[in-house]
Amino acid sequence: MAAAWKLCALALAFTISLLGPVRHADATPMAHLVLHSEPGDFIGAGGDFDITYTPANSQLFSSFAFDFGLPAPAEVQFVLGTVTCCSDNTFALLSFGTQALGIPIVPGHYPDAERAAFASPGHPGLDVSFQNRGCNTVAGTFDVTQAVFSAAAQTATGSPIERFSASFEQHCEGFAPALTGSFAYSAFGAAVPEPATWLLVLAALPLLARRALRTS
Repeated sequence: MAAAWKLCALALAFTISLLGPVRHADATPMAHLVLHSEPGDFIGAGGDFDITYTPANSQLFSSFAFDFGLPAPAEVQFVLGTVTCCSDNTFALLSFGTQALGIPIVPGHYPDAERAAFASPGHPGLDVSFQNRGCNTVAGTFDVTQAVFSAAAQTATGSPIERFSASFEQHCEGFAPALTGSFAYSAFGAAVPEPATWLLVLAALPLLARRALRTS
């Protein structure tokens, strides 16, 4: 019996190998923003937020990459959400940059950040605006954990950003209360197996099992 099921498992593995790698099925761009705003922070108004953005639930959903003459992007910017008058306003604008450092943006720790559009030489750029509230001046830090750019993303979305993720801490106008959070973006959403592929595999299991038992 054990030999029969071993044969069945081997047959299943071979079937999956023939089907090839998991592919994206109807992949859709997706972004996820988590914010924690300390009391007195202007941007988050002391609140906590956990928002998933897609083109379907957002009035605005755009990503941009700027290289400033460097061999790879040195700033990424995301414009997301729906603008309303009230608490359901999800509009967010996020910028992370290394232009003033003279290097492309790559995974790493970036301290002593200034407002992205006005970062002085030697300082990374950071700017997180939310619900129509923004800073005139920024002091902060951020950690980039993913920064992947590709021609496939450019073709699919009009932006070369395939994946980007970062955590951050931002202080507005020199005040002590912090806005902390994390952000993740994927041009192709989550990798999900195509249903037809796995239905084919599952349908084959009983046949493989019966054949294995007959030959045991």
